[in-house]
Amino acid sequence: MMQNYDYVIVGAGTAGCVLAHRLSESGQFSVLLLEHGGDDRNWIIQMPAGLRSAFKPTSKFNYWFKTTPQKHLNNREIDQPRGKALGGSSAINGMTFLRGNPRDYDDWADVEGCTGWSFADCLPYFKKYERRDGMANDYRNDSGVVGVKAQDTLNQLNAAFLDAGQQVGHALIPDVNGFSQEGVSRFEMSVEGGYRSTSARAYIHSQPKRSNLTIKTGVKVLRVLVENGRAVGVEFTKGRRTQQVRTSHEVILSAGTFATPQILMLSGIGPEDQLKSHGIPVCLDSPNVGENLQDHLEAHVQVETDKPVSLNKYLKPHMMLWAGIQWFGWKGGVAAVNQCHVGAFLRSTPETTHPDIQFHFFPILFGPNWIPDPAKNGYRLGAGPMRPESRGTVRLASANPNDAPLIDPNYLATDKDWFVMREGLKLGRELLAQPAFKDFHQREDLPGAHVKTDAEWNDFIREDASSAYHPCGTARMGADGDARAVVDLDLKFQGIEGLRIVDASVIPAVPSANINACVFMIAEKAADKILNLQPLPPEMVAYHRAI
Repeated sequence: MMQNYDYVIVGAGTAGCVLAHRLSESGQFSVLLLEHGGDDRNWIIQMPAGLRSAFKPTSKFNYWFKTTPQKHLNNREIDQPRGKALGGSSAINGMTFLRGNPRDYDDWADVEGCTGWSFADCLPYFKKYERRDGMANDYRNDSGVVGVKAQDTLNQLNAAFLDAGQQVGHALIPDVNGFSQEGVSRFEMSVEGGYRSTSARAYIHSQPKRSNLTIKTGVKVLRVLVENGRAVGVEFTKGRRTQQVRTSHEVILSAGTFATPQILMLSGIGPEDQLKSHGIPVCLDSPNVGENLQDHLEAHVQVETDKPVSLNKYLKPHMMLWAGIQWFGWKGGVAAVNQCHVGAFLRSTPETTHPDIQFHFFPILFGPNWIPDPAKNGYRLGAGPMRPESRGTVRLASANPNDAPLIDPNYLATDKDWFVMREGLKLGRELLAQPAFKDFHQREDLPGAHVKTDAEWNDFIREDASSAYHPCGTARMGADGDARAVVDLDLKFQGIEGLRIVDASVIPAVPSANINACVFMIAEKAADKILNLQPLPPEMVAYHRAI
């Protein structure tokens, strides 16, 4: 007998775990959560410093997708890691917790036509899930379910970064997720008590077990089942067995920016010509599925120092042993936090409405493929455009669900994106040249002092730039009549009843920061919509406006 559930959620990533908890907590509905990966209760995921192992191409917790050859980056294939476990990419990301600029969400409403998704509408949901250590005010909350903190003590290089930013004239921002984002600041991290704050940890493992919530891992969803224009279930494999389950309410796709459009297209839902080219029967011609792909690109300035002040020293065998003892013993030490404790948000021009360049500062000297050298010391500053104009696609490679999709972000397709990227690197070099870094500057390792002209910067970017791993937008939300939209403003799929999408793919325009915090918010807001609850009332707060 085929099993039936009220809700079937495909993907137990950041959004899927939120939904599984919220839809099941009343006990009124039966919920099935399907995840391709396995369990996340492994030290590699739980330990913040385990990121290095989770990020390996060979890791069982990582899909390690690659883009198609990028024509503006010397035809390089750019890494696109995605989480493969309960918690999804929140289980392997860098744990940098940033909401983005409030103006981003006001632009969702005012520019992108997404009424009901302004900052005032979103702020209550940011606050709903957030447990920010020691901070509760109009902007922040200390009693949610996702643990967030800033690093209390900074090493010498991180402190130098904040000093250097002020020396060059940038403001020191006390709370980057509060009133103002523009300037240098301590970044926050999704870490609590020495553990990574994954979506699974916050919304599944930390919650009471429920008889009405079923979680299946190791499941490969093949397609959405559609009958008479309505989604009625999904088909999946577990092991060698193909199964189907049905739903009386909704199928919710939360499989992520790459897998959600892939599953839709394998179900016959997507651009008709693409489907026919792979011999897939067309269920619904939905031309925007897989369109509007956006991602943050980042290039780097790196400086070598002769002083043992960077985190490289912790890669020596005896230091790694001590870090492990500290974490396994009492969840302390360098392994209990992430690696990016400070950064900055700046504008590329005085006319820019709000910061469009993000800087991640790492007190580590990296070699090729982001592998640190224990014998050297230094620091790296990543810089990149936060609101790129470039748009790409996700397409099927074949009709085989086991084949990775074709991911083409189309990086640096516009002159403006090139300009902002160069300006970011120039501003970054200027910041690292300030007196605060004088004692720590031996030589510029990347791009090297010889790089000065725009043409030389362009050549360097083509060879160095990599993804910051914030893909989104491939099932864009939009108002009725918006020709670009895949889902409506309640995240219901347009053209098929009983189908909803809740993940980063619905984002209309990428926020000006890392996107994990944004996806938590989207899922919390979506849960109220799915349950037909009264939305949390908007919270009108002031925020910094540059112009």
